[in-house]
Amino acid sequence: MRSAALRFCPVLLLLFANLHLGSAAAVKKRADKSDFLVPDPYSRKCPMGTYLANDSVSCVPCKKDEYTEYPNDFPKCLGCRTCREDQVQVSPCIPTRNTQCACKNGTFCSPDHPCEMCQKCQTRCPKGQVRIAPCTQHSDLQCGPPLDDNSSFSTGVIIVTVLLAVIVVLLLVFCWRICCCRHHGAGDGGELSGKPSAVVGMARRTSNPSVETQKKLVPVPEGDPIALLRRSFNTFVDCVPFPEWKRFGRALDLEENDLYLAEQQDRVSLEPFYHMLNTWLHKQGSKASVNTLLETLSQISLSGVADRIASELIRKGYFQYEVS
Repeated sequence: MRSAALRFCPVLLLLFANLHLGSAAAVKKRADKSDFLVPDPYSRKCPMGTYLANDSVSCVPCKKDEYTEYPNDFPKCLGCRTCREDQVQVSPCIPTRNTQCACKNGTFCSPDHPCEMCQKCQTRCPKGQVRIAPCTQHSDLQCGPPLDDNSSFSTGVIIVTVLLAVIVVLLLVFCWRICCCRHHGAGDGGELSGKPSAVVGMARRTSNPSVETQKKLVPVPEGDPIALLRRSFNTFVDCVPFPEWKRFGRALDLEENDLYLAEQQDRVSLEPFYHMLNTWLHKQGSKASVNTLLETLSQISLSGVADRIASELIRKGYFQYEVS
């Protein structure tokens, strides 16, 4: 009896080994299937570092020299950027981030403007001035008059005094505008209007709909309208919050493909915004107008930004109010 039991032991061990290997294979198969990426069930977008496959039900990882920085539904990944000859690579391109480039030592490029070419830094300050800040990849050598301890303290006091004065003036203006809004709201029926104001540079409409007091911007005399409009793009890029550029483009009736092509430009230098505005200008042709851009900003609840842009364009001497 005991010898028979011993004969069955190898058989039982063999069956147990087969059962264990089969279970391990099933677990591995399930694990492989769980690693398969699929779009987010709510936004239908793939995670960064992937793109939406042709079947629209799976996300495919980006290949070498490709990337996607945000959740997307792109049909393919974006091509990685190649640093120019006057730049050095700060960090390489990875599936979730584009190549990061910067100007070489001794050169700089202001982050407020498109970095089309790195500029050489000053090697020394003019006579009678001292170095305040060294040259960096984003700014030139900063120079100024020499300051002793007393003058530094006096300058600090003056700066603080000016800042406090500015804050007080802004608070007074803010309170005055609130009082004026309440006064006008009571005259129209005792309620404040919740609608956004008109574009800056345009007066409010009168209570009589047949009478309009809106003022539009026109190019300064002898100025080329298209050239001045293109020159004003810098002001729009500086004033409109960069995260709003896509919403601005859609409000200008640009197609998603136009925004997709613009998005492939260098994000660091705000190139997508410039590319979007140039695409809009190309499509509009002679019908393009700065007033269209300002009115569109007002329509997407950025009337305050539109006001600031209109004032800045008049200050720079590009446009003036239309004389009725």
